[in-house]
Amino acid sequence: MASIVVRKITPEQTPLKFEGPPAGERPLYLYLDKERRFIIVSDNILTLFRHPEVDTPLEISPEGISFLLQSGVIPTPRTIFKNLFVLNIGDFAEVKAGKKGLEIFFGHEFLYPASRRNPEVIPDEKRLLELLAQAVLTRLQPGAPVYLFQSLGKDSNTIALALAEAGFKEVTCLTLSTGDRKDESEIAAKIARKLGFPHRKLPVPEKISKRHKDEIIFYFENIPLPCVDGVSLAYPLYATQLDFRGTNIIDGSGNDIYMGHVPRKIEYQRQKIYPHFLFLRLFAEKLPTGNAFQKLARTRTEMVGALGFSYRDARRIYPLAEPVFPFWQAEDRKRRGWDYFDLKADVWGPNFEFDLVMRKVRNFAAVYKAHLIMPWTDAEVAAYVASFPEKYLYDRKNFKNKLFLRQILKKYLGIDSDALGKYSYGFNAYLFLQKMSPEAEEEILKCSLWNPKGVKKVLDRLSILARQGNRMARKLWVRLYLLSAWYNYNRYIKR
Repeated sequence: MASIVVRKITPEQTPLKFEGPPAGERPLYLYLDKERRFIIVSDNILTLFRHPEVDTPLEISPEGISFLLQSGVIPTPRTIFKNLFVLNIGDFAEVKAGKKGLEIFFGHEFLYPASRRNPEVIPDEKRLLELLAQAVLTRLQPGAPVYLFQSLGKDSNTIALALAEAGFKEVTCLTLSTGDRKDESEIAAKIARKLGFPHRKLPVPEKISKRHKDEIIFYFENIPLPCVDGVSLAYPLYATQLDFRGTNIIDGSGNDIYMGHVPRKIEYQRQKIYPHFLFLRLFAEKLPTGNAFQKLARTRTEMVGALGFSYRDARRIYPLAEPVFPFWQAEDRKRRGWDYFDLKADVWGPNFEFDLVMRKVRNFAAVYKAHLIMPWTDAEVAAYVASFPEKYLYDRKNFKNKLFLRQILKKYLGIDSDALGKYSYGFNAYLFLQKMSPEAEEEILKCSLWNPKGVKKVLDRLSILARQGNRMARKLWVRLYLLSAWYNYNRYIKR
């Protein structure tokens, strides 16, 4: 897809059709004028915001807030702002001239179903490594430092291996250091050294200084769109340790949709059972968050990762909240009879991975004016991997993912992913925010987006449960903070 820096569309130029990126590299943003006289299109959201005919700051979308509170993600093409839309993998928009001005009709197609895989393809490890290296090297800003966010995951280490095999050594690997049992940095450093790369740990500070707090506020002031992934709080902390301005940043996100987003075994079993209890949903929505029916009465598309406040609590916090269940129910109907592996890839990739996993690093790059490279979102890489027979990508019986990457890393680096086990990103946003108390709680309570009495009542209950170790309560506590701080400081919001 050719880059669209910025383009203005008027009724005379229609009908037109726009499509999202085939692998997610550059999502396409569309701004519709309030009077529907024109549309501004760009694959760079900051360029779009700076366009003289885009009416910034922008109005908040109650629908967007509703989704973030209840689901933790805003499904495409919606965004947090009114009249601003986004097209990601498989999304398309048809623009036509109507009686009342321009009209946009949105649609979506799953581009990577298992049925399209080529049973005759035999994956070539050298070819994949060459494609990944090419996806990085052809995008580098020459002369600028190069950093790779490296975890113990298969994605980032395969990229590191690809660069080493290509003979490119001018990259520094960066790994979060938590100083606890989830700390990935020691093993990651050994892998980097084995490949001939310098490595640097990015430790979580033991105490939160004024500099850290100021950097976090600066981050919220300047992020283009909100992200309710708690790990996003780690990125402004990184900026207190390294100057990322003008650098190249390589990130390993973006391949779940075409490589197969393998569910946990328990999730796969539950998705067969839970839809039978949807008749309890209206009852669950009238009860406090975390009630026994809330997790049970979910659609298959929600089980991919959507969970949050009950509708009752969402309305207490935000009186303009709308119910999101009808949307997810409709998405289920569109995928009636789908295999869950296909369903999870299609719903997760363009929505959850995009709005959570990738959003946080995209925000980081935008705030600190870094050049972001996501080689797994390269269209050629995606097309190649998507052609692999399923047996090279995942094991349905044992629920193992990325089999080909496991094989490559074991062969070249001696990394046994099975023995290593699953390392989740170790940054604990809830415990970090407790170090900032009482400021973090005050950030939520002073947010003018919320109903003061309602948000205090819900927050008090969450705080009690969170102190008792309730994981969902801690996650939602963090979510409220992230939304509140974004609304309190962000420069792009019309208040």
